[in-house]
Amino acid sequence: MAEILSQSEIDALLSDIESGDQLEEVLETSTQKNKQVSVYDFRHPKIVSKEHLRILQMIHERFAKLVESYLTTRLRTLVDAKLIAVDQVTYSEFMLSMSDPSCIYILRLENLHGEAILEITLPLVFFIVDRLFGGEGSSLDKIREMTLIEQKVIEKVAEQFSTALNTAWEQVIPLDSSIELYQSRPSFIQIAPLEEMVISLSLEVNVQETTGFLNLCFPFQVLEEVLPKMTSQQMVRSRIKKAPDDKQVISSRIVRANIPVHVELGRKQISLRELVELEIGDVIKLDTRITDDLPILVNNIERFRGRPGIHRDRVAVKIVQVEKERVEILD
Repeated sequence: MAEILSQSEIDALLSDIESGDQLEEVLETSTQKNKQVSVYDFRHPKIVSKEHLRILQMIHERFAKLVESYLTTRLRTLVDAKLIAVDQVTYSEFMLSMSDPSCIYILRLENLHGEAILEITLPLVFFIVDRLFGGEGSSLDKIREMTLIEQKVIEKVAEQFSTALNTAWEQVIPLDSSIELYQSRPSFIQIAPLEEMVISLSLEVNVQETTGFLNLCFPFQVLEEVLPKMTSQQMVRSRIKKAPDDKQVISSRIVRANIPVHVELGRKQISLRELVELEIGDVIKLDTRITDDLPILVNNIERFRGRPGIHRDRVAVKIVQVEKERVEILD
């Protein structure tokens, strides 16, 4: 049975309401509780902080620039690649977002001991293949699966994308990614449980009249160990530490450069009439003797002198003198 209030208790309650003291206390308590409450979506939990998402965005913006540079050079046309989305979604949602059929590669991440997904949408794939075969980059009216020849061609391009991804990640960790498997159907790929959260990144690639996408998927369990290392301070320190010396970069490129080298056996000036009257069996006498040293030209500039001969059944020349100009350049 409910307790019956006395007249004095009723009067006390009425006086509190009129003064508003009790009501203010209730409102203050309610406001404090509202400040402590935050919305949590159990279906889409946010497990990666905003700072880490910003760093992932910076990494893959660099990846987009590397992809843009490679495709512009390889396809001989202007390419625009930009990062358009960095999201936290479930693996099942990422699977539903992929086209069917598509061009999908599973990347093996050696240093993270896991796998990732790289998807290249088919409009971009067929444009790349057509350009590499000498075409203008025509698009297909109907999307189909790639042939075996097309798979081999685009696999070389995907390997370059994997290399670019390694370069973009080197400020955080040596990713050491490589292509492990090709698949055309998303339903045949399972690198994580369907309910697990993944980081989804999407790059838009515009080339001529074609628009395609590169989509990346990193399971959270793969990035879990490296996320604590992904701080703005660490990115700055890594950039400063790994900045190569200009002299070393120039030297490494010069060492790998290909330059023409040829030996001049001799010269002879003849008239145009003599040139026209030449026949099979005619002999042209050069201005050098068999005992003379021959000039060795590097990029059409004489740098050495040498003696002709034979080495292992091949025509060869032995360097016997170094020109002074080359010594001065090396010094």
